[in-house]
Amino acid sequence: MVWHEGPDFTRLLDLATTTPAEVARMLTAGVGAGDDVAALSFAALADEGLAPEGAEALLRTALPTATGTFLVRVAQALHALTGDESWATPIASVLTSQAFWGVRIDAALALGAFAPTPELIELLGQGVCDADYLVRYHSANALLRYAGRAKKDLYDYPTLFDKIAGETTKTYRAKRREVADQLTKEALHRLG
Repeated sequence: MVWHEGPDFTRLLDLATTTPAEVARMLTAGVGAGDDVAALSFAALADEGLAPEGAEALLRTALPTATGTFLVRVAQALHALTGDESWATPIASVLTSQAFWGVRIDAALALGAFAPTPELIELLGQGVCDADYLVRYHSANALLRYAGRAKKDLYDYPTLFDKIAGETTKTYRAKRREVADQLTKEALHRLG
């Protein structure tokens, strides 16, 4: 089941404990078909210690031809399986691409789960200035997390939210740049 907040993996996790071979076959077929939910399923399984044998090799094989949301999900799953923070790099390439805004949102959301680096902070600052509101919103949320703000949702900061949500006029572009600079500075300061 896929909700606005992302997939609900409850049933998958249940099946992974009772019929792990079937789950592995099903997800392998899904990854082979470029199914982004199948790729992300490996992350959910890894988080519970239920990832099937060969999952990392399968995902590494899929990565070179992956694009868009599928690329984001494959990199997220590899991050969950390996703990390697460098899997943020392919996701960051999606955020800064000309991909459909929904795909760039997926990238911004995913980057919030990675450890901050100066490069990721700068890229998310660019995301705060994106032409599409939801890309700006989720990029700002990731930067709030990186900055260590207790409240990690832009809605909890009305002044910042108003500057991000505004129209696409020159004035609002300047306000978005102001928010990007502020959050980037805070996140970099926290990083040390």
